[in-house]
Amino acid sequence: MRTLLVLILSIFILSACFKKDRIIQHEKGFKYIAYSQSDYGLSPRVGDMVFIKMKITAPNGTIIKESDNIQLQVQQPQYEGGTIDDIFMYMNRGDSMAFFINAVNYFTHTLQETAPDYLSSDDMLRFDIVMLDVMNMRKFEELRRQRLSTGELEEKILLDEFLERVSKKRIEIDSMLFWIPEKEGKGKLIIENDIVELNYIAYFVDGKIFSNTYQSYNPFVFSVGDSIVIEGFNKIMPHLKAYSKGRIIIPSYLGYGNKGLKDIVPPFTSLVFDIEIMKVISNNSL
Repeated sequence: MRTLLVLILSIFILSACFKKDRIIQHEKGFKYIAYSQSDYGLSPRVGDMVFIKMKITAPNGTIIKESDNIQLQVQQPQYEGGTIDDIFMYMNRGDSMAFFINAVNYFTHTLQETAPDYLSSDDMLRFDIVMLDVMNMRKFEELRRQRLSTGELEEKILLDEFLERVSKKRIEIDSMLFWIPEKEGKGKLIIENDIVELNYIAYFVDGKIFSNTYQSYNPFVFSVGDSIVIEGFNKIMPHLKAYSKGRIIIPSYLGYGNKGLKDIVPPFTSLVFDIEIMKVISNNSL
């Protein structure tokens, strides 16, 4: 009797596991495995923002993308046969699921990119998704404005505290953009389109270094006024000369703003550069 009960229990457990991991075909065209699914959580619609964890895996096991913090706006599906937006609208807040959609369609229509050569027209991508939250655009914009306001205030407090600790011989070039001279340069003032070569140590107001050209043996070379250079550099260069040495303090609105720079510079972050201008090539000599 005990053996029979153990056998029945084992069959029940195996059946439950099989059912949990069973791949199901959805009428929209995608396939899925429901690891944790709720019928009561908020479900997104076209125009809503979704906050998700997602890992995308190719058939050969290559991880194409993986992130624990993705924000996306749900779009009207661009084609039939199962899109990423169909997937989002099928899920509810709190769901954890795996989805399979055509790889070439995803790259071509959703990303608008050419699919990698290792993917064929029949290959399916696997999307492991956890839907953390769902929010309509009005609420999302309200939250974004609150965060912007908070970020600006925190930056100003930290920058003011930093300025209290540095030399009072600072020159304010623009609002909260400062130059603290250490060594006077030679020759004419730098002008727009001049080519400048300089070394720097870049850090945050808390002292954490995030870039150092001395260490990398790779001086920073740029054309003054170029849009690829942060605005703080473009604004301060016309006040300096070749061989100038000193410190630049740049607020975020003249740096990387409310978006930051990838995983290097957070949003609303003031930057400090200890610089030494090595060479200036005049635009008149080009």
